[in-house]
Amino acid sequence: MGKIIQIEVPDWVDEEFVNKLKDMLIEKLKELIREDYVDIKIYNLYFTLKFPEAKNVDFDLNEELERLKKMREKEKERVKWP
Repeated sequence: MGKIIQIEVPDWVDEEFVNKLKDMLIEKLKELIREDYVDIKIYNLYFTLKFPEAKNVDFDLNEELERLKKMREKEKERVKWP
C-alpha cells in the first residue's frame, strides 16, 4: 500500500484553495524533474499526483526509457516508408 501525504488546513480553507495547493506541489515536482538528474521517487510522486486514476504506479525509469526508445525507432521506420 502506498503512503499518504496529508496536509491539514483550517476549516475556512475551501476546496479551490486545496486544489491550488496540489497544483503548486505538482509544479514544484515538474521543476525538479526538468533538472538534469531525475530521482525516480520524485518522478513516481509526480505521476501519482498528476494522474490519480493510475493509483500508486511504481516502475523502473530505465525500463520506461527503453520503451520510449523503441517507440521512437518504430516511428522512424514508419516515417521512412514511401
